[in-house]
Amino acid sequence: MVSAILFLNKLFRRPNVGGRESEEAYSRWEHRWGRELTKTFLEPAGDLDGKRVLDVGCGLGGKTVAYEEAGAASVVGTDILVDNTSASEEFARGNASGRSAFLTSDVAALPFPDGVFDTVIANDAMEHFSRPAEALAEMRRVTRRGGAIWIFFTPHFSPLGSHLYDYIYTPWCHLLFSPPQIERAITKILERRPADKNGKSVADRVQTIMTSYDQDLNHMSVRWFLRIVKEIPSLRISLLKLRPAKFGFLKPLTMIPIVRELFTGFVVCRIERTA
Repeated sequence: MVSAILFLNKLFRRPNVGGRESEEAYSRWEHRWGRELTKTFLEPAGDLDGKRVLDVGCGLGGKTVAYEEAGAASVVGTDILVDNTSASEEFARGNASGRSAFLTSDVAALPFPDGVFDTVIANDAMEHFSRPAEALAEMRRVTRRGGAIWIFFTPHFSPLGSHLYDYIYTPWCHLLFSPPQIERAITKILERRPADKNGKSVADRVQTIMTSYDQDLNHMSVRWFLRIVKEIPSLRISLLKLRPAKFGFLKPLTMIPIVRELFTGFVVCRIERTA
């Protein structure tokens, strides 16, 4: 199977995911991505201009800065990793106007009063929360009545749901191959690449990748996500878009239960906090 993975890697092109060169490059990729989603969804809904915004799972700060630039009165970015919030602060110092703040926090236990935010955003984060139901319940708690929660995420069963696209280019590789097969293939792939600039061995790099693969993804599906929303009181979905993976003509497949799990590349959902 390892030889099959390596062969398929030659047939498929590496997914176009930016910002892999450095922390700064990743922050700037996040910034571009945040601006795109802002212009397409958040601004038309009126959920940024003059609003108090919480950016949950802020990563390296690029998206947070994009929300501030779009006119938010204030933006707080939170992330469970202190290294991420430190990098976010560094990026914001050189690119924001001072209405952004960052803190390290578990989304399932947010350190804010009830109803303090007008808009809460979890962009590329829902699939990483270790306790997703508790996370959404906390996002609901800190959102004011009439406010909005925006969720953007890549579902688990999508072609790139493995998040291993820096190494294995085959769509649905996490469904086609076992973790041991994937681990051995990544080892072979890294052995053929230049040595790590920080001096980490191939074995250490593989261990880091597989630990993230095992522990940092919760296997969030479209169905599971919608069930979580339904089970939390005082939430109502006002917008749901299932974007097909790569090819627009696959859109009809995202409307078919079960099948949509495989062909939805990205979920966009606006949830209103009701009474």
